[in-house]
Amino acid sequence: MTLTQIPKFVKSRFLFFWISSFVLASALYYALWLIVPNHRVFGTLYRMFLYHFAFPLQYIVIPCFFYGIFATLLTKSFRKATTVKRIWLTIAICLLTIIVSSPFGGMLWNFHDMQAGFFPENWVSVMIQKGFSWGMEIGWFIILLSIPYNIICGIGCYYLTKKGVKLYDPN
Repeated sequence: MTLTQIPKFVKSRFLFFWISSFVLASALYYALWLIVPNHRVFGTLYRMFLYHFAFPLQYIVIPCFFYGIFATLLTKSFRKATTVKRIWLTIAICLLTIIVSSPFGGMLWNFHDMQAGFFPENWVSVMIQKGFSWGMEIGWFIILLSIPYNIICGIGCYYLTKKGVKLYDPN
């Protein structure tokens, strides 16, 4: 299936989920940044370079993109589900988003690390290999440590998915 074969309402729904989640997640980040001590909205590990503090929007757009994909794919199931099943679907969407986003966040972190030091000869393959493994090893843990941001985003995911289902229901 090519991009032109995807129905327009599916593209619109995906863009709605991606862009609105990015706007809401970014607004939440900056709202929390104002009130959290030392502006530490995201979790960190001891002695970790804080590239995700320096470039927060770049790290926010990655999971929002994958949320848009999973929310779009699970719209039909979400629409037909009871409230309890919708909550479980939301948890599944959040977990899938974290799992799939973590390697890309790791690659972005590795790219920022190279910018701070040097780019090796085969920097793209190094970024992919190290970033993928670092993202899978600690990316999910950084998200887990990002309380209350992650909790509020999970709740927002439920309501945003519910709104997207109502707005772009093809039936």
